Amino acid sequence: PASDQDNALVLDDSFDAALHGDYFARLGDYICSGLAEAGQALCPGEIMALNPDWRMTEAQWNDTFHGWVTAPEPDALLHAQVFFDFRCIFSAFGGEQMAQRVHDNAVVAARGSKRLHTHLAALATWREPPIGFFRGFVVERSGEYADTLDVKKGGTAAVVQMARLYAITAGVGEVDTLARIRASAGSSVSVKGAEDLLGAYEYLTDLALKQQARQLRRGERPNYHIDPKALPSRERDALRDAFGVIKNLQSALGNKYPVRSV
Repeated sequence: PASDQDNALVLDDSFDAALHGDYFARLGDYICSGLAEAGQALCPGEIMALNPDWRMTEAQWNDTFHGWVTAPEPDALLHAQVFFDFRCIFSAFGGEQMAQRVHDNAVVAARGSKRLHTHLAALATWREPPIGFFRGFVVERSGEYADTLDVKKGGTAAVVQMARLYAITAGVGEVDTLARIRASAGSSVSVKGAEDLLGAYEYLTDLALKQQARQLRRGERPNYHIDPKALPSRERDALRDAFGVIKNLQSALGNKYPVRSV
């Protein structure tokens, strides 16, 4: 309920803009506008099939991923975060295999890119969990969300970033966060670290979704801001433990990659 849409089109290399461009432009508009009307908000960054930049042929996608992997600039990193997670949700005339080839090629190219790994590690460690040195919660002091903490920033979002990095460095093609962590266990992340991270992510996700469900029932806009004082003592302890796991694994990434140089 608190997420927007990200989508794109992978077109066959026989695509001819003069012959087919108008059709796919209208298709992109139909899909994205329909999703928006159904409640899946338009992407503010326009990472959608509505945008002609994200309607490319298989060859163009391969070239684009290669550019992101070999020269990860700020915009490239933003796009890599989104498009390394892509999965085929609808295909025609063998399109699913075409999309899979693009993703497989991207994973192979990214596995050997140390520069990309360092940039992704920097993103994964950029926001630390809202917990202090003595395990006290760090809440916002003023504004609309005063006395609350965001379980997405430094929480679930950090896990998603770490899982993406673990999968890329392990050469894993999974795109689901939990599946990435499981498949990377014993390779790019220790088995114990993977188990702890899975538990932390599932707990934080459950906590956020329950709050958002309550907010929707009250007619409020859903968000990820939790008031720790409103939680039972056991839940507060679990929240501290989840944040602690994430912080420890972020520290491990900071030791492994030169994130301070990014």
